[in-house]
Amino acid sequence: MSSSSQLEFTLNASLGSLEFGKSFIDQPRGIAYRKSDALLFIADSKNERVVAFTEDNKVAKIISHYGTKNGLAIMSNDQVVMSDELQVLILNSDLRLIRTIGCDDVDAGLTNYQGICVDKNDLIYVCDQANRQVKVYDPKSGSIIRFFGNKTLFSSLAYCAATDEHIFVTDPQGSCVHKFTLDGTFVQRFGSETSSNFSLPLSSPRGITVLPDTHHILIADSHNDRLVLFDDNGQFQKLIASGIEYPESLAVNTKGDVFVAMHDRIGIFTQRK
Repeated sequence: MSSSSQLEFTLNASLGSLEFGKSFIDQPRGIAYRKSDALLFIADSKNERVVAFTEDNKVAKIISHYGTKNGLAIMSNDQVVMSDELQVLILNSDLRLIRTIGCDDVDAGLTNYQGICVDKNDLIYVCDQANRQVKVYDPKSGSIIRFFGNKTLFSSLAYCAATDEHIFVTDPQGSCVHKFTLDGTFVQRFGSETSSNFSLPLSSPRGITVLPDTHHILIADSHNDRLVLFDDNGQFQKLIASGIEYPESLAVNTKGDVFVAMHDRIGIFTQRK
């Protein structure tokens, strides 16, 4: 396990710009890394598609017939999970639609799904902004297992990430991160209070990811144009500000390199230990 003092990140490259520097993506939202084929899936929101890039900036796949997506996640069997405001789609490893789930409140007009993540058992966690809840679904049956949170707890919900024991949810309007056990028991919130070594609190935190082989949580602190590293108890560890401009969402590969979705590109930050 690496200590935070050993973690250093440097902007190494970017994805999303092709010939003559022309941008191929526009306002990316959720991103997710699939380790089996080293592809980064990007919810290319303005172009209403999902694009998969190789790590050397080549377009590998384009999924253009499912509309605008907000959240992306990869399951242990390489299936791809995608959310939009009304539903969650599960695609097989070849990107063919298996099932649509999460349509519980569509008829009532009460869903607004944002980020999604999966836990160690491949249960799907969906941030429902309209209901201020996290909903948990079984991908095999498509049924909802539980939900947690409410409008008193959440000011808003953006993205989520799961460790073996906990799920973390970013709250842009509340300028904080919420921590729960996987069964939905609230543990703590953090990021909104300052300390001697953390003088500027989070402002509209959005993307979130877990660094492999550590207990560190990395947050896209959007309005402050930086990434903030916390341990899983919410203790501040490190700031990453160089090369960051309004970060939206985050993903990480098996080497610990971090992908940062910004306005029209994905920055790749290489970890040096």
